[in-house]
Amino acid sequence: MVLAQAGKNVLIVDCDFRKPVMHRFFGMRNLYGVVDVLVGERKLEEVGAEPVKGLKVIPVGYIPPNPTELLGAPRFSELLASFREEFDYVLVDAPPVGLVSDPAILATQGDGVLLISDAQNTRKGSVRQAMRSLEVVGANVLGTVMNNVETSKGGYYHYGYRGYTYKEGMGP
Repeated sequence: MVLAQAGKNVLIVDCDFRKPVMHRFFGMRNLYGVVDVLVGERKLEEVGAEPVKGLKVIPVGYIPPNPTELLGAPRFSELLASFREEFDYVLVDAPPVGLVSDPAILATQGDGVLLISDAQNTRKGSVRQAMRSLEVVGANVLGTVMNNVETSKGGYYHYGYRGYTYKEGMGP
């Protein structure tokens, strides 16, 4: 949403064909989506919504019986290429790395990957394995995002930078 508010043309495509959630984040129904376009039942113009000016969201649509085959098909690569021509940013949501091969397939087709983990439930070993899996397929890992981070009770937050830690409220 921030990119769209900054005047960029942004597309979010839900490619978690097993447990789609993007439609819920944006208050959409998951009737038709990228799967319908891939199998030729709908045109791209018929799926998705624009919840914010400059941000288009395409949900999954119906859950296919063969997700990995759809993502690995030439038609999917062609669809992504057409998205890149039309939008400044194309963000693709994928299932968790390591559970199925879909994220590895998607990682090879994108410019970069952001690895997102849950601070309360993701173990370090799982993050390491996910990184190894992405490295094996040659993914360009741009960085990581950690969700569900508990803040300290004192209302301070911390961040580190090359050995230096700053604690807000404690002065420079």
